[in-house]
Amino acid sequence: MAHTVHQESEAYETLSGATAEAAPPPLVAGPAPRPLRLSAVFARIGVSPAMVKGAVWSMGGYGAGAVASFVVQVILARALEATRYGVYSYLLAWVNVAVLAGKLEFDTVAIRFIATYDGQRQDGLLRGFWQYGWRVVSRTTTGIALLAGGAAWLLRRQLHPGIEGGIWAACVLVPLTALLAFSGCTLQGFRRVPQSQLPQLLLRPVLFGGGVVLVGSGLGIPLGAGGAVALNALATAVALGVSLFFLRRAAPASALAATPAFDTATWMRTVRGYIIISAAQLVLSQQSDILVVGTVLSARDAGLYSVASQLTGLVGLGAAAVIFVALPAVADLHARARRAEFQHLVVRTVQACAAVSVPVVVLLFVAGRMILRVYGPAFVDAYPILLLLSVGGLMGWTIGLPGSLLPATGHEWQASRVIVATALLNLALTFVLTPTFGIVGAATATVVAQLVRVGVLRWYAWRYLGVTTLLWLPAERRVREGA
Repeated sequence: MAHTVHQESEAYETLSGATAEAAPPPLVAGPAPRPLRLSAVFARIGVSPAMVKGAVWSMGGYGAGAVASFVVQVILARALEATRYGVYSYLLAWVNVAVLAGKLEFDTVAIRFIATYDGQRQDGLLRGFWQYGWRVVSRTTTGIALLAGGAAWLLRRQLHPGIEGGIWAACVLVPLTALLAFSGCTLQGFRRVPQSQLPQLLLRPVLFGGGVVLVGSGLGIPLGAGGAVALNALATAVALGVSLFFLRRAAPASALAATPAFDTATWMRTVRGYIIISAAQLVLSQQSDILVVGTVLSARDAGLYSVASQLTGLVGLGAAAVIFVALPAVADLHARARRAEFQHLVVRTVQACAAVSVPVVVLLFVAGRMILRVYGPAFVDAYPILLLLSVGGLMGWTIGLPGSLLPATGHEWQASRVIVATALLNLALTFVLTPTFGIVGAATATVVAQLVRVGVLRWYAWRYLGVTTLLWLPAERRVREGA
């Protein structure tokens, strides 16, 4: 379907809080049809039908992607076994660090600027931002990949056995991954939820898994960690091509024909705040734990930790989809100072995140060992890590919502102070606890830092935004009465 600015503007107004009262009255007297009654219900609870539709698409995309990723990782873990899988995980963790450093968070700010310029029909700035962001991300990630690859090659004799075979494949994967993230977030800014998710969440793992099966079972070629990284890079390249095809169709014709305009000062000022937050988020994530475990302990331990952290990612699967759809409305309501509706949306978002996260945690507690055994008998040893990370993930994806609210409302610098401090706490605890308690110590450090981060960010959200992240409504009603 052809894309127009007018259509996107209408969709944005619906997403931002258009209610059933704005609709024209029915032409025929009588009871309202069911769709209108549902619209009224959605309006009363602060959720527009467009948001519901977007959430369904988003959750469906995340769900399909999670299933595909789970199947692929099981296939890969069984093909490589614990030690070689640990080497692969270690390489991927370094790839993620390089991607973070190179993309400069232009993917994150793309959601904000693309949505703003598209909604305000500023076609020149829209095209200019995309061109500038693509150029910065591609050049920076390529440079970092080449420097890191050269350094790793020179030090290859000091690395874990098997890593040297994947160094250059990992270098190729870095810019491809960063550009895929930038393209996907640009599509999200255009409110193209399915198109933004399909290449990265579904197509990429399916192609990767197909390649692993073809090489290992079909051709009978022994697969090592380096070969697995190379297959990942190939799948990412195809997914990037599909994402760019979707982006070409989603972009307004007027923007494609416009002369690029550049507001680099504003873009870089915004990016700086996000870079600090994301760097700290990386330290708080399981990726940093995998790097520490793989460096201090062994490749096998890195493989166990990687599998546990992947399964823990299921805790935030549904919550990420909910937040994915809610953030544009959050930014809009805050910008228009509609405080009561803002608080209402925050409470509903926390409730939705809890509703989709708690059952996953219960499942992992009850059936965690059985699920880990699917990867291979050696991976059952990761069960204690799975329990610890599940608890931390549940807190982060529910009452930890201010971690997403503050940056989305222009308070990235306030959030960065908290996130950086807790990241340093996590790093210190990891280096202290890991040598003594092994992978359990690394997981404990992450959970403790996560809980501290959640508590402080909730206080910051109340201080700077006047909202609280609760599972119930009394605070919301008090805000409305005081508005």
